[in-house]
Amino acid sequence: MTYGAELVDDRDPDPELRNYREKNAWPGRIGEFLDADRVVNDAVISGSNDRIVRTTIDWLAAHREAAEDGQLLVVVGWSGAMRREFYVDGAFRQVIPYQPQQHPDVQQLTDLYRKFAWHDRECGARLLTQILSLQAFLQQCRIPYLFFDAIEGSFDSIGRGGLAESAGVEMVDRSRFYGFGAADGSMADVLRASGTGWKGRHPAEDGHEAWAHKLAAYVAAGQLLRRPAAASAAPPTGPAFGRRRAFRPANRDFLYP
Repeated sequence: MTYGAELVDDRDPDPELRNYREKNAWPGRIGEFLDADRVVNDAVISGSNDRIVRTTIDWLAAHREAAEDGQLLVVVGWSGAMRREFYVDGAFRQVIPYQPQQHPDVQQLTDLYRKFAWHDRECGARLLTQILSLQAFLQQCRIPYLFFDAIEGSFDSIGRGGLAESAGVEMVDRSRFYGFGAADGSMADVLRASGTGWKGRHPAEDGHEAWAHKLAAYVAAGQLLRRPAAASAAPPTGPAFGRRRAFRPANRDFLYP
């Protein structure tokens, strides 16, 4: 959803196709709308939230000067909670429980994970921990940021894990999490209802543009480019959500790569 999958042939190494994808995926478009000097799209196909937390912290640690100067806006589209990252055979591998893997060792690991360790409780708890951990890191570094859900609502995933009423949910800064708690508020849900085009399982160019418009407008309206206060001085904002919210059942056939 963030990488820009299917905008071009994802397997083609042609740099012109890569440039086209990076320009027309929503990160490139929001960069235009916000008049950014540079856009870094660090997404990969089938990326997990494990990877998002790891690579975001790694990237910011390597670019501390820009972070300290307040020259960055970090935008994170959270992935599916069931996805995982494991280090296998010298590389980080992305795992989706129901999708086949080319590497035999990763396939064996996927089979074992799906059979013994894949559970809504674990997925929801891990996702909430990841959201709060990255939120705290960005606030501590005073880096402007915006979160949203790319595939399905984080609040739904957390709720399926039985954590809707946990204290951690109340700590999510909703002013910097676009659509948190909204029914059908993920990028995929919104664009499916918008009438914009799709290329296979992913948005076409007009969908990426529409989503970038929504995020850019939210950034401008909320003045999110201002550097946030330190985490200790930034209490959560936004209304609490109803305790009786109904959650949609898990869709095990949700096949975004």
